[in-house]
Amino acid sequence: MAPKAKKKGKKEPELLEPPHDPSWERSVQSGVWERAIDALPDANTWPTWGALRERVLASCREIRVEGSPTVRDAFAAELFRLSPPLLRRLSLRASSNLRRLVLSPLGSCPALTALDLGSCPSLEYLLVQSASLKALDVSDCPALAKALVHCPALTALAAGGCCGLERAIVWSDALAELDLSASTRLVQLELHCPALAVTRVPLIPAKPAAARPVHAPIAAMLRENARDAAAAAAEAREREWRAPRAASAIAPAYRPVAT
Repeated sequence: MAPKAKKKGKKEPELLEPPHDPSWERSVQSGVWERAIDALPDANTWPTWGALRERVLASCREIRVEGSPTVRDAFAAELFRLSPPLLRRLSLRASSNLRRLVLSPLGSCPALTALDLGSCPSLEYLLVQSASLKALDVSDCPALAKALVHCPALTALAAGGCCGLERAIVWSDALAELDLSASTRLVQLELHCPALAVTRVPLIPAKPAAARPVHAPIAAMLRENARDAAAAAAEAREREWRAPRAASAIAPAYRPVAT
């Protein structure tokens, strides 16, 4: 009897790359991205899509994602780390989950001229360093507590409605007007803006000056103490010599005469 042939195991189906979203290629060609962040290629979906994601972002001249909860701190960090060379305008307006934004160093995103972060209710910290940025909008960000802006070419800074702002430092060679009248919680404000002509800021309470007690040198204090002690001893001796004779054990005839 012929031996039975061994059954071959089932061959696993070959994984195929998911189809590309047509908007990716359109974005590369137009240089504009306007969809939610989760619509971008994701390396977790397919290994080669990480490079495709970078290609889409690097080709953008304008990124406009407004009112989207998909914008988070990680996306901003990824974008500025990639530093798209053609990106001129970036709008993340009304991003409810954006809490911290750091654009640094000074040469990051070398073509960026406009950054719109207005009406971001959760934005708390802002650091923007850019040699090319000319317009920055952080208006109506009530949670913003600290803002550091170092943009030599900045000509427009909209910061109205930032009622929670406590510390702000601005460096700009071109900024001529600044309105922070709504920021009533300011405790520190530094403006390094030589062209600034109009400034509307609330009254900032002055910090109490630290007490600086002035003490005499130790040697002088010791000399003064020694003089006081010597004077007290002399007074004590004088009182002793002038004490009533009845209190003395030495006869008056033999009392020594003080010299």
